[in-house]
Amino acid sequence: MNIKAAIPNTITLGNLAFGITGIVLTFETNMLGAAICMVLAAVLDFFDGLAARALGVSGELGKQLDSLADMVTFGVLPAIMLFQYISIGFGEYFIPISDRPIAHIVLEFSGFLYALFAALRLAKFNIDENQSDSFIGVPTPAAALFVASFSLILSVQYNLNMYFPLGDAQLASLMQMNYWSPFDFHLVYNLFYPEWYIAMSIFLSLMMVAPVTMLNFKFKELSWSKNKHRYVFLLIVGFLLVITFLPYWFYLPGFPYLDYTVIPLIILIYMIYSLVYHFTGPTSYNPKN
Repeated sequence: MNIKAAIPNTITLGNLAFGITGIVLTFETNMLGAAICMVLAAVLDFFDGLAARALGVSGELGKQLDSLADMVTFGVLPAIMLFQYISIGFGEYFIPISDRPIAHIVLEFSGFLYALFAALRLAKFNIDENQSDSFIGVPTPAAALFVASFSLILSVQYNLNMYFPLGDAQLASLMQMNYWSPFDFHLVYNLFYPEWYIAMSIFLSLMMVAPVTMLNFKFKELSWSKNKHRYVFLLIVGFLLVITFLPYWFYLPGFPYLDYTVIPLIILIYMIYSLVYHFTGPTSYNPKN
């Protein structure tokens, strides 16, 4: 048995274990726990490939195992989370599926579109040699973390019981009690709308298989000329992080506290930035350079 080869594979299996645990938690009124499992799995997903390259044991087994683990953690788990978000939006999280209106069931199952397109994206990644050093379509971990971030926003940032939609009067009361800004009010208000998560499922599904070269951060050298698009995006991320912490450093009346909202914001900007650069950048653009 090759001990070195077992190290990255064990890390990958840890990713899978967190994905399975997260799936269980979505049905146990613990969407926050599911989101945390996904974040931890994403960390392991980063380090398994890093460990394989560092130990010189990259191989077909690790590649296939990684895709299978990713399908569960970044394909099935976020799809179930989307299903549950939509169910919560309809006020049906605790209602058996057989007792729900047919129209609602159809809309709730639209969340599983995400899993179907994630499977397609991962299968294409495994056979596409053009993706060895770059990404074509949004990577599944980025799309999955976008989905998971809303559990963090509702449960941690706003400390809400996210399993029951809030009415206008309840939101108005919370706004006064917690000194929410209009930004906070409208964000929470919209995050309990099922239509938002249906649109999210469709949008992310299409973005994962879109024939668009996405920004990657596999630096082969550190020169500005070869990595300008990467450095510009990192500067944007740095600016957003400063804005996130700014209200904690200085008193700024009316300035929104982004907190965990910065996670989906960064991922959304990543997608938009990649799309813009793909279609408007120089014809010589090649993310492998």
